[in-house]
Amino acid sequence: MSRERNLQNLKTEKEGILVLKKLVPKFYVPNTEERKRLYEILDIDYSKYSRSVDGIIINTESFDQIKSSADVQLVEIKTTKAKNVTELPYGAFFGITKNEEDLFKARENFRLCIVHTTYEKYILLNYSEYEKLIQNKRFQFQVNFKTKANSTS
Repeated sequence: MSRERNLQNLKTEKEGILVLKKLVPKFYVPNTEERKRLYEILDIDYSKYSRSVDGIIINTESFDQIKSSADVQLVEIKTTKAKNVTELPYGAFFGITKNEEDLFKARENFRLCIVHTTYEKYILLNYSEYEKLIQNKRFQFQVNFKTKANSTS
């Protein structure tokens, strides 16, 4: 069931990306090489944070013109289809990893983006806006067991 949930989350994230591409002209999803180059420019540890950013909003004419954090906003997407979420971000429920939150807290140009895929609306939040909106937060551990080939007796 966990794998099913993960596949569903990836599907809704892709829907969120499509909404942003439609509504935000400079929204862009960098490929692996572009992402590595961007992280190098911004002095972000790629090995630790490679999955903490879903896309970017470019503040220059093109990706190749990005030279500093002022040239780009890092975007982490969280999606919802909830009928009770009628005004974003109020009532939204989502998961966020420690790495995503750590990068969010550390980077002025990082934005959490809540996308309602049914209504095709979105909101970008900075870290202080995010903190003020939190009603409650709980921690959860994700555990991956070794494969049988890597298991020791």
